[in-house]
Amino acid sequence: MKQNKPLRLTIPDPLILALGLTILTLILSLIYGSNPRPGIAGVADVLSYWTQGFWDLLAFSMQMVLILMLGYMLALSPIVDRFSSGLARLSNKPVQGAVSVALVAVVVGLINWGLALVLGAVLVRKIAIQAKKNGSPINYPLMGAAAYVCMMVWHGGLSGSAPLSVASAGHFLEDKTGIIPLSATTFSSMNFVATSIILVLIPAATFWFAKKGEMEIPDNIEKEGFSMIEKQHSVWKPTFISISGFLLLAGFIIRMAIHPGSSIGLNEINLILFALVLIVFPNANDLSKATENSIGSTAGIIIQFPLYAGIMGIMQYSGLLAVMTEWFVSISTQQTLPLFSFLSAGIVNLFVPSGGGQWAVQGPLLIDVATSIGVSHSKVVMALAYGDQLTNMLQPFWALPLIGITGLKAGEIFRYSWRFLLIGFIVYAAVLWFF
Repeated sequence: MKQNKPLRLTIPDPLILALGLTILTLILSLIYGSNPRPGIAGVADVLSYWTQGFWDLLAFSMQMVLILMLGYMLALSPIVDRFSSGLARLSNKPVQGAVSVALVAVVVGLINWGLALVLGAVLVRKIAIQAKKNGSPINYPLMGAAAYVCMMVWHGGLSGSAPLSVASAGHFLEDKTGIIPLSATTFSSMNFVATSIILVLIPAATFWFAKKGEMEIPDNIEKEGFSMIEKQHSVWKPTFISISGFLLLAGFIIRMAIHPGSSIGLNEINLILFALVLIVFPNANDLSKATENSIGSTAGIIIQFPLYAGIMGIMQYSGLLAVMTEWFVSISTQQTLPLFSFLSAGIVNLFVPSGGGQWAVQGPLLIDVATSIGVSHSKVVMALAYGDQLTNMLQPFWALPLIGITGLKAGEIFRYSWRFLLIGFIVYAAVLWFF
């Protein structure tokens, strides 16, 4: 008897979602925003807010293009190809392979989200290529979702925007909160417990999903681009290009040694990736070919990031974000404020997917309320961090690099990522309530 396949939720293309969110945000800002003028003048105001947001995140968009392109180029190099091909043997053991991807995503995501996002995507694609070559069935969408889990833990890790911001001297809320050390946020007992539980539950859940899910030989993955280097150039030799990369990397390491308190953000990650690309591609022709092969993966970012930047501008400058946040905090008590801050941050993240940008516009409101009702500032910081990172599992914005590298569709990833979201919701809500 022929078995019917289970019904699957169809999720629109990320570009359609971005356009839909843009229209929804525009309408909500006209209805509930505090700043737009009445009538047709208000529409003009909202459009100007969108334009302002568009330009506000232009530099950030370029940072994301570079981190994806350079990471992709690094994956094309013969050196990294040999390393990742060794890891791709996991395709022979699809359940263990999926669990390993989840574990790598969580661990590296706690170190740096940008590195984790590219590394996880490359690893998943390499496993899929090997699986297709061997004729081994795997659960490719689950592996993609497992790699994307790095975006559900990043804000509570070493690259978290809000904790790093309030721990820095001269931050924009210092007159209200003072300096909040990382020992009270990222390295707090609450965050340690939450992270430890996530580190156990996510790989365990991945194991369960892999056991119960459908396995098939990937048919939407091509090896082209991951072995494009000519054999005569596969032997590494020092050249002016590679020496320049070594010097650039050495200069960065020396600067970090001189200023040990410096944090590593997007600019630093891009600098490291750029230096490594120069090192692993000492031949100019190979460097050009790798650039040509990788540039196509950035198309989604180039066209969609400006839309989200416009959404963020509308949310911030129309006053809609303040209205949403104030509604949540108006019904809060000492016990419930962290939980409501967590929920509001999760909702806001669907419209403002930049963690640093969200803290800049939502943080002051939460800190003011926390001060007025006597809630720990550090706990509110972590509540926002947890909410911001959690709903990334439903936000295609950050999935774009993963989609670009793996060839998966957003709907395939979200088929499993919403399940990881449920796990994260229970864990983060519980620690906020009981700590």
